[in-house]
Amino acid sequence: MDSSASERNVERDRLLRRMEHNARARERAAKISGILYDERNKKKEAFLQEHSDFRRTFLSTMADREQRWTTKTQASPFHADLWAEDERVFRHNCEQNKLLQRKKKLADMRQREAYDTIQRKATSERDELSELRAERRIHVESLKNLKAIKDVNKSNTRAAKVIEERNKKELDRQQMQLERAMSNPFL
Repeated sequence: MDSSASERNVERDRLLRRMEHNARARERAAKISGILYDERNKKKEAFLQEHSDFRRTFLSTMADREQRWTTKTQASPFHADLWAEDERVFRHNCEQNKLLQRKKKLADMRQREAYDTIQRKATSERDELSELRAERRIHVESLKNLKAIKDVNKSNTRAAKVIEERNKKELDRQQMQLERAMSNPFL
């Protein structure tokens, strides 16, 4: 039994060493885990602090930037509602166009009425100008006829003088022949 007791002691020693070794390993692991946990917490706090500082800085710079741009764009036309302004101008222009169209239509209607009145007056009154033109035509025609008659009379007078002269010459010639014939009975 000695051998079995010594085997048991060896086995127990080995188990005790193993347990001691495991306990030290757990102790070391717990120590390392605690150190790592502390480091992680410190880094987490540092990160959160850095993040909050960044956020605070970001918000303050954004507020400064907005303030700067608000000051810069104070006189910008984009503060007004440009769409509403454009609509108002468009409606005003439409009204002006309608008003101009009405005025033009009224002026055209008045001009047409004036033209019609002038036409009616011109057609209803005696047309003196056309009467004067007709009288002038008749007068010119009668002057032409008188001139033609005068020319015919003139040419007839000349023709009559020519005929008369011929007749006179013929008569003189016959008279001469007769006188010659009388003066010379032997002929």
